[in-house]
Amino acid sequence: MKNIDVIVPYFYPPYIGGTETVLRKWNKYFSDHQLPDIKVRFILPFAYRNSDVFDACGNCYYGWRVSDNKSMRGIGVLNLLIYLIFTRADNIIVLSPKYINLSHKVRRIFHKHYQITDWIHFSLAKMFVGDRKYFKRADYHLAISTGIKQQLLKMQIPDSRIFSVFNPIEQSNEQIPAAADPKYIYVGRLEYQHQKNLQELIRGFEMVKQELPHAKLELWGDGPDVEGLKRLVNGLQLDDSVSFKGWQKDPWSMIDSATAFVLTSTYEGLPMSILEAMSHGIPVVAANVSTGPADEITDDNGLLYESGRLNELKNDCIEVNENRKHYDAATIQNSISKFYTQNYFSNLIKILEEMG
Repeated sequence: MKNIDVIVPYFYPPYIGGTETVLRKWNKYFSDHQLPDIKVRFILPFAYRNSDVFDACGNCYYGWRVSDNKSMRGIGVLNLLIYLIFTRADNIIVLSPKYINLSHKVRRIFHKHYQITDWIHFSLAKMFVGDRKYFKRADYHLAISTGIKQQLLKMQIPDSRIFSVFNPIEQSNEQIPAAADPKYIYVGRLEYQHQKNLQELIRGFEMVKQELPHAKLELWGDGPDVEGLKRLVNGLQLDDSVSFKGWQKDPWSMIDSATAFVLTSTYEGLPMSILEAMSHGIPVVAANVSTGPADEITDDNGLLYESGRLNELKNDCIEVNENRKHYDAATIQNSISKFYTQNYFSNLIKILEEMG
């Protein structure tokens, strides 16, 4: 029996990001399925009392926990050190190059025998710039997109040590129909610029609106820049066409129709929101950033545009609307079959068994 431990990093509530979502899917799957050759546990050194990403469900193990998060980072590092010194795991999966380095140092000093695997959820071109030297200290690498795999290869990581795993998504039995009038949607964190770059979406939508006067844009989610985005919408005189829906636990059950899902991020790992839209039969227009969307979007389910090119964004949004009948909902759902939970975990288990 191979024992594999996943080190869960520090997360803020309410734990609604893509990384947290994938971790919960892992935890549920490996808690519900007793496998003959591997056992996967989840180590939460940074979870504070009464709050963790798994709600204390599944194969979870904790260190010393305080009542709130004020001092949890420092205590969490101590918890992690104690774990690394005494663990009997065969393989440790970490989500940050800093933890690669720490695990590597403990292994060397205390003569531990565990393997170290990294599982990074962001583009390495945008994140971890100062810590890239640590990636060579890992024994294996789980890549959630072909773009991240290419970035690791450029760091001279051997191809034989990199495994493409992507991300899992539940297969939906529901289809969200095409809107009668053009309606574009976004679901996720509301950021003016930074990663999600919604100012580009709103400015691109303004250009769409000039050619499709009845077009609407719905923004589902919350974030630090809501007021700034509302000021931008007001300044562009789009108040009657852009609606802020706020954060919803299950927005997909509340979206009654859509022309396309639009993602204008400046960087991603493998965006779960694209897969969620496609699992409901919605075509996607997305920025062709260095990692993520190109693994998800095909001729059958959407279009890619070059980030920053507003005219191209506008044209793609209009093209999807004009050719909406081309984007058959069932075809879109089938186009992402490799990401569906059962296929994903069948592939993942083979990879975990293959790693030394």
